[in-house]
Amino acid sequence: MDREGTQARIMGTVVARLTTLLISGFFAVGFGWGGYQAGLEPMVQTLQLAWQARSWQPVPAEVLSAQLNTSSGGKGTTYQAQARYRYHVAGQAYESSRIGLDATWQSDNVDDWHRQWVVRLQDAQARGQGITVWVNPGDPAQSLVDRSIRWPLLVFRVPFALVFTGVGVVAAGFFLHSLLGLARAVFARREAAGEQVSAPSDVGLSRREGSGASVGALWFFAIFWCGISFPIAFLIWVKPGTPWFFQGLIGVFVLIGLGLIALAVRQTHMAWRYAGAALTALPSPARAGYPVEMTLLLRERAAAYHPDQALQLRLSQYRVDDSRSGSPERRVETLTERARVQPTPDGGLRLVARFDVPPDAPPHGARRSGERVDWRLELLDPCGEAVELSYGVPVQAAPAAPGDKPADRFDRLAASNPLTPIAPATPGDRWGTGSTPKVGDVLPPASVTALETPEGWQFAFSQRGWRRAAGLVMLVLLAEAVLNERVGRHGVALPESLVAATLWWMALALVLHAATCRWTVWVGDQGITVGRHSALWSQAQTLPGQASQGLVRKLLYSSRSGAHEEHHYAVYAYTPQGALVRLTPGLSGEGGATAMGRLIAQAWSHRQGHFSPGGLRPGRPAHSRPGWGWLLLGGVLAAWLWAPSLASVVRTAPTASSGTTATADATAQAQPAVTAAEEALMNAQDAGDAQALGAALAAGANPNLLSQSGSSMLMLAARRGQLEHIDLLLRAGADPDLRQTRKDSERGDTALLRAFYGGHLAVAQRLVQAGARLDVHNRWDWGPVHMAAQSGCVPCLQWLAERGQPLDEPAPASRGETPAMLAATKGRTEALEWFASQGVDLWRKDPFGKTALDWAQWGKQTQAERWLLERQPR
Repeated sequence: MDREGTQARIMGTVVARLTTLLISGFFAVGFGWGGYQAGLEPMVQTLQLAWQARSWQPVPAEVLSAQLNTSSGGKGTTYQAQARYRYHVAGQAYESSRIGLDATWQSDNVDDWHRQWVVRLQDAQARGQGITVWVNPGDPAQSLVDRSIRWPLLVFRVPFALVFTGVGVVAAGFFLHSLLGLARAVFARREAAGEQVSAPSDVGLSRREGSGASVGALWFFAIFWCGISFPIAFLIWVKPGTPWFFQGLIGVFVLIGLGLIALAVRQTHMAWRYAGAALTALPSPARAGYPVEMTLLLRERAAAYHPDQALQLRLSQYRVDDSRSGSPERRVETLTERARVQPTPDGGLRLVARFDVPPDAPPHGARRSGERVDWRLELLDPCGEAVELSYGVPVQAAPAAPGDKPADRFDRLAASNPLTPIAPATPGDRWGTGSTPKVGDVLPPASVTALETPEGWQFAFSQRGWRRAAGLVMLVLLAEAVLNERVGRHGVALPESLVAATLWWMALALVLHAATCRWTVWVGDQGITVGRHSALWSQAQTLPGQASQGLVRKLLYSSRSGAHEEHHYAVYAYTPQGALVRLTPGLSGEGGATAMGRLIAQAWSHRQGHFSPGGLRPGRPAHSRPGWGWLLLGGVLAAWLWAPSLASVVRTAPTASSGTTATADATAQAQPAVTAAEEALMNAQDAGDAQALGAALAAGANPNLLSQSGSSMLMLAARRGQLEHIDLLLRAGADPDLRQTRKDSERGDTALLRAFYGGHLAVAQRLVQAGARLDVHNRWDWGPVHMAAQSGCVPCLQWLAERGQPLDEPAPASRGETPAMLAATKGRTEALEWFASQGVDLWRKDPFGKTALDWAQWGKQTQAERWLLERQPR
């Protein structure tokens, strides 16, 4: 290469290094600083304060104020507990606002910690009860209420502390590496320009592949994966009410992380085992068309793993597609030799093998068909399969005349274009009557079923790939339906948005086609018929039987990658007009396609041998027409278009004589643009102004109007115990059984459940009088007793018991908790006492083996915990 070309190449390297410097610097600062601020620093401060608070002293305190601040944004609603309390130490009064170990200015929605503490502090303030705070004896002005570590929040910060900070550190390493590389590139540019410089030389035969750099990258990726998946799995597994299938799904990511760690450990062990190994070649470098002797020197610890000394070396040519993410590679050529093993004085081994490099071998690092060529010497394991050690080998190409373009035997495009003829059947291969369909010793491929019928021979091809695709898409549809509760006691709810419904419809069409598709070839008296059928389309094409004597095969596609790449070929036939017609789907390997082609030709010869004049059977007519599946898809489309209007007609129809009212769904209520009257209705409800609310209803406001939270005005009034609002809304036609299900994240409450959750018995009685159902349950399977237990409303519980409501009913859609367990979680001791008086077993276990005592401990309800411990069976 001339000086100008060298300078241009070096200048391109300088530009690339500068770009890498900018990108790595941005990631180092952004991710490193962000990970430190959001994860590492808060974690260290929390753990440090938790360690110090172990020796702090308990002191009684008085709650001055407590409030819960909420903030809504793109990441949802976050909460921040704020409080002030006063305590005395050594006769001096102190005031503080710190509740937990974390900084008071931080808000989050990781768990219910903020809301629980605000409820407890407000309850203590309302009752005039004191609380216990922990005070630093060395600095009495420093105190906190809860000195326990919030493990969900700590785990939530782990990805920021490890992953983000780790990315920043790695990016900083790339920055330094690129900076040194830039200096070397500038150094080389000056040298190429003719300047005299002094620099250390970098001389070596080869570089070991997959050593420190790849092991480090593997560990980084494993830590990155586990640093994200493990904390998320912990938060999901410990959160009550998480569906089992979602827990199982996140478990798959945990298993992948464990596999990555195991792989990283193995690769680290392999790198340690073969540390210090060296490779030499004679001659060096190796040249195409000439033999080369490779000598691999192993140290003592590597030799200890090969006591039998039966080792193999392999010279392999790889093609690496570095234009795509992940740089996929395929091994296209291998030369394997058994190594001559010679012990060394220091206990190691010297492995020697001789290889004949092919004359057309491309040079190492060259590009062929858009892929980079890599020559590698590989040490195989004792089984001769897995690669334990790999070295890059700098093979040089044979000299070529000017202007000659080297041929490439492994060009994908060149390999897929040729049509390879399939030798037709010979007279000696003819079948006898009732014989097994085969040509010589060649049987049909495993994916083909051959059957002789009165009309001729039928070959049916397995459509396993399509069946698997149908099953996978169906599983995705079922998971989406379960997550969004499209199927349940309410029936089947189709997607509401146009995009979601279109995707559903297309997915159903794919499932219908993939589950019913068939590919068959008939060979009869009239010729060869290729049939491709499914519920959506049916197509058949007939060729003369003589076409079977000129069949060809062609590469259709390749599956898998790398050394395990597998080619699939299809069999084609020529029409009398010279056009190509595909007879088969992709068959594995050239042998499978060749065998299938010869079987088709032999089947035609077999039919000719049994032909008699006058016995000609009618052939299968060619056609291409739609199938019955379109009627089914049309019915789904019609249901999606007209179901909402039909549902509205059903809702407005008179009810049956039994008085049972179908439960309305908030998502089915058409929500037009908010009018002035409806805006006034929402403002009146928020302000608690019954007079303004009645005026808005009189002005025509919709009594079933939904707020932005998905709750109706009736639900909001029931939660607050606003009986006058309830009367006005019910008289205006508000539906007492309207559900909060406009969003998938909502709980599915009704106004009655909200009334019991707020502990408002009079409101609940008014709603039942208006027709509200007592047997209602929300999406978590919480019924009226579950809600009343959480509010601690003993009169509500007594009223429900008198009406036959079950007092110990579990909630299987959540975690199987009973009302008593929920009461313990909220610290409702009075409700627990009432349950005990009614004979409810407070020591019943949920499906996870937890009792009400465990639920009280989980909710950090110390008073309920003490009450239960005093009554714990001995």
